[in-house]
Amino acid sequence: MTFIYDRKIVTVRAAKAFFTARLLVGTFIPAVECLKEGLQQIGASGMFKSKPMLHIQPCKITDGGLSEIEERCLLEVGMSAGAGKVELLPVDI
Repeated sequence: MTFIYDRKIVTVRAAKAFFTARLLVGTFIPAVECLKEGLQQIGASGMFKSKPMLHIQPCKITDGGLSEIEERCLLEVGMSAGAGKVELLPVDI
């Protein structure tokens, strides 16, 4: 995952792969943990900080766009990682 915050760019590799050959998010918990790690590294989360607003733009495994279930999963991953609000940016088809 690549994070961009306040002109800072951080790439985080998941400790355990969360995608599969068919799904962008095949396992939920590793995806949440990776997102949490990235938010911590860019300084967007912490004890005295407000919950961040996330804009998620899937860039892989998006042939034909995302299904409603895939969109819901990405929103849930963002909220579970501690976001106050999550928005999905359009997938380039």
